[in-house]
Amino acid sequence: MATGTPSVRWLGRTAVAMVLAAGAARSTLAQELPGSSRTTRLAAAAIYGTVTDSGSGQPLISADVQLVREGHVLVATTTSALGRYALRGLERGAYALEVRRLGFRPAAQRLDLADGDTTIDVVLVPAALTLDSITVMALSPVAVDARTGNQVFQQETYHGSPATTTSQTVQQALAGAARAPTGEVHIRGQHDEFTYYVDGIPIPPGISGSLSEVFSPAILDRMEFQTGGWDAEYGNRNTAVMHVDTRIPVGGAGVQGSLDAGSFGAAGLSLLASGNVGRLGVVSSVAQRVTDMWREPVMQAAGTGAPINFHNTGSDRYGFGKLQYAAGARDFITLDLSVSATQFEVPFDSTGGIRLDDRQHESNGFATLAWHHASGARPADGELFVGVYHRESALRYTPGVGEPPQFTFYPDTTQYNVSEDRTASTTGIKLDALLPSAGPLQVKTGFDASLVGAHEHFASLDAQGAAGPSVDAPVHGGDVGLYLQGSFQPSPFWELRPGLRYDVHTAPLAGSATQLSPRLRLNLFPSARTSLWLYYGRLFVPSPVEDFHVLASAGQGGQAGQPTYPERDHFFEVGLVHRWPGAGMSLKLDAYHKESTPGVDDNTLPGTAVTADVNVAKIRITGLESVLAVRPDGPLSGYLNVALSHASAHGPITGGFSPTAYPTGWYDLDHDQRLSIVGNLSYERRRWYAGATGIFGSGLTNGHPSAAVNGTGLFDFNAAVKVPPSFIVNASAGSTVRVLGRALRPAVFVDNLFNLHYVLKGAFTSGPSIGRPRTLLLRLDVDR
Repeated sequence: MATGTPSVRWLGRTAVAMVLAAGAARSTLAQELPGSSRTTRLAAAAIYGTVTDSGSGQPLISADVQLVREGHVLVATTTSALGRYALRGLERGAYALEVRRLGFRPAAQRLDLADGDTTIDVVLVPAALTLDSITVMALSPVAVDARTGNQVFQQETYHGSPATTTSQTVQQALAGAARAPTGEVHIRGQHDEFTYYVDGIPIPPGISGSLSEVFSPAILDRMEFQTGGWDAEYGNRNTAVMHVDTRIPVGGAGVQGSLDAGSFGAAGLSLLASGNVGRLGVVSSVAQRVTDMWREPVMQAAGTGAPINFHNTGSDRYGFGKLQYAAGARDFITLDLSVSATQFEVPFDSTGGIRLDDRQHESNGFATLAWHHASGARPADGELFVGVYHRESALRYTPGVGEPPQFTFYPDTTQYNVSEDRTASTTGIKLDALLPSAGPLQVKTGFDASLVGAHEHFASLDAQGAAGPSVDAPVHGGDVGLYLQGSFQPSPFWELRPGLRYDVHTAPLAGSATQLSPRLRLNLFPSARTSLWLYYGRLFVPSPVEDFHVLASAGQGGQAGQPTYPERDHFFEVGLVHRWPGAGMSLKLDAYHKESTPGVDDNTLPGTAVTADVNVAKIRITGLESVLAVRPDGPLSGYLNVALSHASAHGPITGGFSPTAYPTGWYDLDHDQRLSIVGNLSYERRRWYAGATGIFGSGLTNGHPSAAVNGTGLFDFNAAVKVPPSFIVNASAGSTVRVLGRALRPAVFVDNLFNLHYVLKGAFTSGPSIGRPRTLLLRLDVDR
């Protein structure tokens, strides 16, 4: 892209403003750290250590480790799968090291950091289960990492509806995420360009068009969102990299159960059993949900706008098991197994007026095995990670009997019903090696390789039952990514993270595609409370291998048409995090710009739930984001996510079922919502809690992009092609009581508290969706 474009000039001005703000903060450093001389501040030191469970000796994953001076948290991190932590680039001087983990008593230790590295191992003691230890004070479920700017979601402090899916949790917790139909989430104006890393291993995407969740939110312990500044380690779908730590409850054998019921025939149950014996920990979880409103309705009453719900019953089933074993001080093994199945009716109708009788069945499963190995007694000696994974997914879509055909293969006008029966499996390996380090330099290298095998059976029939274009063929492909990542921090005040990645992608019809991608991030730490970063990354997003139904139009004889090619991006970002420790507040500001040539998107066949991935000649996304997390001492806490972005495209859409060269000019993507705001407030005191979440959206795309001349600026809202703005409030309240030695947690949840009528999305590209009406759920949790 040209460096002189308005968007990049604007991003440059934003970066300069943030650097100047950081410089002002830097000038106050001497007052913030009165015990430090300039000479000692300019030298860097490090603290390393391991955090373990006093009862079992197991390493504690995701324990919070903070370094405190003069009441200020200077730097914080979380422990790895080996229970290890590293705090680097520190000044010499006196500190307090504080370690916390839910279910354990906090630990603190004073230290005087002198020349060289210091090792401090911490043993945490499990806390007794009392009402006060269950709920003492409110903690917002969303926090901001002070060094990286990543948002962190903690399940234990989240009071969301049991019907909330993992995708909906992401939407409510992550700035720059917009609500989409069927519980999907659009992150920074894009569709499905994110990857879950479960216990350190990437979970490959399922079949394109799948609407079911990979796993139940019940297994979550902690989720960290990385939406920019990616190291070279991360490739593939990286608009958001979501690191998921699954949970094994503290203590011996125990059982937790939950039952809920509510509006529209909704009901759910879940059961989780766990145990820890010495160095071995296990957990298994099953869950099921049924409802008569699985998707958002697609029709509304004339005049009132009330949703009309029909043919919308669905069910979801989940199963998950995890085993973790600490083989010794230097080896840790985890095994995860997950299965899920979804069946739902499809009241989908892009043309209006026809209530269809379609059905869709989906199944998903994955298995991962990971080995973490420490090369020596000290974290600086290096680590090795090896993970293997396998993913299975299937999608079967069946149109209703006697359904009037609606789909045409442009430019032919013959109408067809279509059906889909698609399966796919992915097998891969991920290897990472953190090399032994000395001084300020760290180097990490590794690779991620996967093979995809699939079968595509797509068929079409006209009104007389005659066969139209179809595909019935095996599919093979895969990806390989190699990377080298460095970290250089000679001073407490700055860090440089250069990286290089090489990707190879092979897909049907498209052949092989490669890209060498440089990454560079500069971190500045001008004060104990302020972090600033600037980033450039070349990104490579593979197209879905299993998405094979690239049929040409009937005018081309039904032959295979143009495939979908990988997305190639230039990504720029500048960000700032500032903390007010006394108030328990953190503020993140972020500006980004991405150019894709080409981009990857998808569209839905009218009258079906079948999607096809397509290429867009050029996509341009520019945005501003802010996160305010408030977690003070006391019963109140909350957070506010505000995101302003513009996702626009130019040029033809090709591949899939799209007509060639349509549309032209600049237009908003159907994932584009200019302004997204999510605010949460929680009150928690001893046995009681109450909370509310407000969700505002300025409106997704409503209709054909040529309905108005689209402005391309960040503040061009293009209201003529957007649905009206919406604002809904979700609320919850509950308590904890002890009965016969067990903890009982009754709770009530209300979504769309004021029962507002609104359109979530218009008919452009995929079809309309009407906002869900007010729903009520009652839940009872029972712990061992």
